[in-house]
Amino acid sequence: MKSTRFAFCRAFSLVELLVVMGIIVLLVGMFLPALAKAQRQARSTTCKSNLRQCGILLLTYANDNNGWMFPTGWGTNVPRAKRWPVYVFKPPVWNPRVMLCPEDDNPAEEHSYLLNRHMADKGIKLGNRSEMSVTDIVVMGEKITTEPDYYLEAISDETEFTRVVELYRHGTELGSNYLFLDLHVAPIAPRQARQAIDPWDVLKTDAPK
Repeated sequence: MKSTRFAFCRAFSLVELLVVMGIIVLLVGMFLPALAKAQRQARSTTCKSNLRQCGILLLTYANDNNGWMFPTGWGTNVPRAKRWPVYVFKPPVWNPRVMLCPEDDNPAEEHSYLLNRHMADKGIKLGNRSEMSVTDIVVMGEKITTEPDYYLEAISDETEFTRVVELYRHGTELGSNYLFLDLHVAPIAPRQARQAIDPWDVLKTDAPK
């Protein structure tokens, strides 16, 4: 008669289960912040890409309009069908998707960015000479979610800048993203972004060509 062998399975003790659960919780605690940081950086990269695409279309507009980078006076003061994106984006729509930052939740008037009106007021055109480098002149930046503005207007105090410009869209370290006149896009930390009453202001240029 063949002998029968029985296998006995040893169950985990309560202490062993608690140790395993503790290790799992510790690993999750280590990886979640890194994952959240990676996701935020990915959204910031998408935002930079959006600004870059806006810059290319603004360049096309400038080539067709004697060097002016964008139309002025076409913001919330006019019907949506006549706002400045309609004259810059192809097809002509007032709310193109590239005007939305993925980190910006339900922005007012369906856009996350605003133009630097100082450029028009100071005669900054594509190809002009200026006392400022083209790498330092802001063309477009991120606006505060609840504000509907399309432009940062010229001001005499800091009220307008602090009201509409978002400095912390991608966190306290990354700050917000900016499109510059040479069409490069870069983040600027909040402390660096606010070095004057109105950091978006630009110096006067030579007479427009």
